[in-house]
Amino acid sequence: MATALAFWGHTFIPATPAVDIGRVHIPVEIARDDASLQKGLSGRVSLDPEKGMLFVFPKPDIYPFWMPDMYFPIDIIWINSGYVVDITADVPNDFDPHNPKFYAPKTPVQYVLEVNAGFARTQNINIGDKAVLRI
Repeated sequence: MATALAFWGHTFIPATPAVDIGRVHIPVEIARDDASLQKGLSGRVSLDPEKGMLFVFPKPDIYPFWMPDMYFPIDIIWINSGYVVDITADVPNDFDPHNPKFYAPKTPVQYVLEVNAGFARTQNINIGDKAVLRI
C-alpha cells in the first residue's frame, strides 16, 4: 500500500492531527494562523482530558504565552527539532490584567503544546522526550 501511494505521488495526511511524545498519543487541535495563535484556549470552559492544542509557529523563537480568559490550568510543553525542550507545568488560570504573567521556554521553539494541568506528570512526559508531530 505504501508503495502504491508513493508511486501515485500521494502524501498521507492523518485524519486527526496528533503529537506522539514517547508512547503517549495526543490528538490535537492546531493553531497556525494569527487569530488562532493569539486566541488559543482562551474562553473555553474545558479541554478534553486526553487532547491538546498545538501552536505551530513559522520558525523557532522564544514565544511568550499568557493566560487571559482561561478557565482552567494547563501544562505547556515546548517542542523543537523533534524533542520536548522544556515543560511549564501547572500554569494557573488566575490572570491579572494589571500584572499579567508570561510563560516562555528556556530555548527557542517552533511548536507549543497546551494540555490540561498535570498531564505531563501523569503521562510521564519529560524534557528530552522525542516528539513526533502528525499534522
